[in-house]
Amino acid sequence: MKTRKLFIFLACLVVGFSLTVQARMTNGQHLYVSAKVIDDLKTTIESEHQDIDNVRQLAADTAEELAEYEKAYASDGDFEAKLRQELEYYKLISGAVDVRGEGVSVTIDDGTRPLYEGEDPNNVLVHDADLLIVINELKSAGAEAVAINGQRIANTTEVSCSGYTVRINDQFFARPFRIEAIGDATRMAAVLVAPEGYGTLLKDYGLTFEVEIKDDILIKKIEGQTRYNYMEKVE
Repeated sequence: MKTRKLFIFLACLVVGFSLTVQARMTNGQHLYVSAKVIDDLKTTIESEHQDIDNVRQLAADTAEELAEYEKAYASDGDFEAKLRQELEYYKLISGAVDVRGEGVSVTIDDGTRPLYEGEDPNNVLVHDADLLIVINELKSAGAEAVAINGQRIANTTEVSCSGYTVRINDQFFARPFRIEAIGDATRMAAVLVAPEGYGTLLKDYGLTFEVEIKDDILIKKIEGQTRYNYMEKVE
């Protein structure tokens, strides 16, 4: 009899302990979470806070711009002048007008060094990828306008190899290639000729790469009209 009671007591004890552990594991207070999960959640929260700050800043900027429009509209003639000022600004940044300013002139040409035995001749030729990388480095250094052999680089500009020529804005150009960029001339030149710059790499391969700082560079507007046939504004 005593043995049976002891067995029942132990069984109840085990069941009660199991229920207690289960309850503690499911009440949200005693779950074990890895450090990585905690870091990921912190990163997500910080990102959400940043998005909220960006939206608030956008709302503030929009409200300020709206106030300027309302103020200009209330004044005779000022509203039209403000619209014209914005129109000229968008023409400037879209490439619809000629621009000038300080910058750099970069000359890239095929190499003239003798080839090593069994070396691929393409190693000393200028390719479209070389031009694109130089353009990207110029833009990363703050270039505000860029042109290759007089062709303005826009958002629809294509740069691709076509035999021994390079196609730019549906026109074909042969070496040498001259890239002109308007912006902080000292900074752009430093990026290109730095030890890790792409211009230094091209020179190490034997290609001709020269950078000249200029006080006044003229870059022509985009020739022709850019047409958008597929995209439309989202209301």
